[in-house]
Amino acid sequence: MSKFYLKKSYVNLDMTLEDCFDNITDENKLKKKLQFTPNVFISNKDVKLIRSTIEEITEKQYQEQIKKANNKKNKSISLNEIKKDG
Repeated sequence: MSKFYLKKSYVNLDMTLEDCFDNITDENKLKKKLQFTPNVFISNKDVKLIRSTIEEITEKQYQEQIKKANNKKNKSISLNEIKKDG
């Protein structure tokens, strides 16, 4: 019987991402959402790993996590989701 594990990493991260787009019709929509293309690369990063946890999960939980990982909504960040310091 297989065992399934879930690793959660809690990270503070400051990054500069550079991404190229072709034929954008609405620049304001592009500014409000950070959705990465295959052209993206990290040009600068300051990464500080806070901590990680590992827990054993069931096969059902594993399948749910795989579904979440394949959801396109989880591949982008809206600017209203970003918490600003101070």
